[in-house]
Amino acid sequence: MRVQHRVLVIDVETTGFDPAQYACIEIGAVLLDESLHPVQEFSSLIAPWEGAQIMEQSMKVNQISREQLQCAPFIAEVVNEFHDTFRLDEAVPLIAGWNVWFDVSFLKELYRRAQRAWPFSYRLLDVQSVVCFHSMLAGLSQEKAIERFLNERQAHRALADALHTSRLLRLMAERYLGNLVNDPRHV
Repeated sequence: MRVQHRVLVIDVETTGFDPAQYACIEIGAVLLDESLHPVQEFSSLIAPWEGAQIMEQSMKVNQISREQLQCAPFIAEVVNEFHDTFRLDEAVPLIAGWNVWFDVSFLKELYRRAQRAWPFSYRLLDVQSVVCFHSMLAGLSQEKAIERFLNERQAHRALADALHTSRLLRLMAERYLGNLVNDPRHV
């Protein structure tokens, strides 16, 4: 497997906080090229696995209804489509996200439930940490960072949040790396 200098920004919507008890019900991802430009997107609802707990507060935040989930594809179908969309058997990008460890824990659980091998390395890029560092260590929520740096509102949906996170990453890179971000040899 060949590793390239691409970044896959992921975001998930879930029914709670623990992937062993709660389900990932939506995944969004944006593949960025070597210059951090978006080149491909993926988005899908996911039917919760049988027995998954559901926190009503989580459903209110992500605005996904139980009715929408009744016709959502099953985990294996979504994982296979996600895997094939980004051709993860050919080249493995670096995973990034806002508080990326949360999203990765749910993505790993999806791969486990789909009985697929985890294709990614152990390296992760946490955009929340990058923004925090470049904001003089101000503890900004994703919502506040989107408002402050992009002058937009957070959608609390997977693909929209992944797109916002990818734009925040590029903005931080442009601000602090200048022209280096436009030269793929330096990203």
